[in-house]
Amino acid sequence: MTYKPALSTSELFAAAAATKLAAAGARERAEHAPYSAAVIADSGFRGPAFEASAARLASYNAALAASAVRLEQASVALLAAAGLQQQLDEAAEFIGVTAHSRVVLWLNGMSMMLDLRLSRTLLGAAGKEQDYDPLFDHPDESFESLHARHAQTVPASTMAAVEDAGGVILEAGPTATTVLVGDAVDPSRVITMVAGATTGTPSKLPGELEKAQMLSEKTGAAVVVWQGYAPPPLLTDAASPHRAHAGADDLAMFQAALEERFPDAQKTVVSHSYGTLLATKAAHQHGLLADDLWILGSAGVSGEHVSKLTLAGPEAPVHVVDSPEDPILLLRSGPTAAIGSSPSYIGWGGERGLGIQGRAHRLLHRPHISVCFTTALGPSCVKVVTMAHVE
Repeated sequence: MTYKPALSTSELFAAAAATKLAAAGARERAEHAPYSAAVIADSGFRGPAFEASAARLASYNAALAASAVRLEQASVALLAAAGLQQQLDEAAEFIGVTAHSRVVLWLNGMSMMLDLRLSRTLLGAAGKEQDYDPLFDHPDESFESLHARHAQTVPASTMAAVEDAGGVILEAGPTATTVLVGDAVDPSRVITMVAGATTGTPSKLPGELEKAQMLSEKTGAAVVVWQGYAPPPLLTDAASPHRAHAGADDLAMFQAALEERFPDAQKTVVSHSYGTLLATKAAHQHGLLADDLWILGSAGVSGEHVSKLTLAGPEAPVHVVDSPEDPILLLRSGPTAAIGSSPSYIGWGGERGLGIQGRAHRLLHRPHISVCFTTALGPSCVKVVTMAHVE
């Protein structure tokens, strides 16, 4: 199992040293400004030009002194982060001997969380705020507390949809809301739905919650509608992997948070459309704490072979399911696809499933479950075998 930290200990130590040196330089220049003003005054130079130069030097002094303080704060934060990352590296080296995959992936999540907290600190030193508040950052806060806190920040329409579904808000931000439906106390299975370009927006949350309710009722699992990223606003934007790359960190952290809260539950990730690129990037770049990964209606995935994806265990399956009439299949050709590798290519190595047509509410039955999605190119209904089966 690969340890893939988000931060480099050596780079953090180097950055801490560089910012400390820059802070010293800024403070030295700040202290030199009043001396320069005094020298000019002692020369006997007077008049409007002298007054303007004295004012400018005073402003330089204040600006440089403030910069020195910010750089000193940054240096302290970088040095602290370097020490913590070093501890994670040492833990990973020790655990790597035992090949305990789930712990290694959790350490990857800890490194990403450290990266996020460092970013928050550095932005704060610059007078800016970070609006992302992940579940992984609140391991000891109850779901009831999280829900109550987030409920005060989401729009009334979002809150109404969540209440109608009997959901619990786990994360909330400016772009989307992540909600859990079903057993939030001790589920035997947690299914995370990763939406695509057309279903991951706030306006689509009610429809996604309806799917989550159906899935939870049929499987008995807790189902999460994960909207932890900003999906591409236009079909043309979906051709770029940029947003999937940005969201991959957040999904990996979210699954690590679920592992903390429900260590004995089976973790399933069901990704759809553009969300398949995001989920496979998370598994490819950081490792994804999922016992099984489902790829539905994909326009392309990360990794030239399924073996490049790191899941909760070496035997964790990756299922590829398509509707034969889904137009998104036109975006795949041989081993390649529009935005990555083709998951349906036999050489990619995923476990192929068969798709079927029909309406979701008529096709939900044990031991199969069929879920209808709307891709950027049209509707797609697929039958997912074993999705309704809970061990």
